[in-house]
Amino acid sequence: MPHLPSRGFTWLEVVMVLAIMAFLAAVALPSLSDALARHRLRAAATALLDTLRQSREAALHRPKGTRVCPSENGRTCSGRTDWGVGWISRDGDTNAILAVEDALDARLTAASTGVRTDVVFPHPADEMAEPSNQTLALCVRGKPETTLTVVVAKNGHSHAEPAAPEVARACAAHHSRIR
Repeated sequence: MPHLPSRGFTWLEVVMVLAIMAFLAAVALPSLSDALARHRLRAAATALLDTLRQSREAALHRPKGTRVCPSENGRTCSGRTDWGVGWISRDGDTNAILAVEDALDARLTAASTGVRTDVVFPHPADEMAEPSNQTLALCVRGKPETTLTVVVAKNGHSHAEPAAPEVARACAAHHSRIR
């Protein structure tokens, strides 16, 4: 009776395929991680813009407007310019919390480009406008090319735009987050 050749893989073939797969995974993993961080960055910028827009709208119906500020605990304003710790929106009259956003992914940075530690939306009758536009920079740590800026204009409207080179460098180097 003739001997039929076996239908399977040798150990050498299996080991070689596994080695090739491991190499390909090692090459793809950093780019996948960067893509995930960029996605989280865009989601954080959208969340911040949503909070700012909702707070501006809420200020129309509150006698003392609203305030958005960084918050490490989701209850009180931190008094810092680091927005990566999360943020809250508060009623300017009752101090009730209107919205809470948790801390950003540890690979992300979000900080005010100036010294102001909050964004205030006064009731339209108050006419106490902020002194100038306020800019918040968001980026993946160490990657200035990922920087987005959220600009809050004096009239309260907010939008995202590309960052100036000096803002991008500062954002990518920012490491002040307290955990």
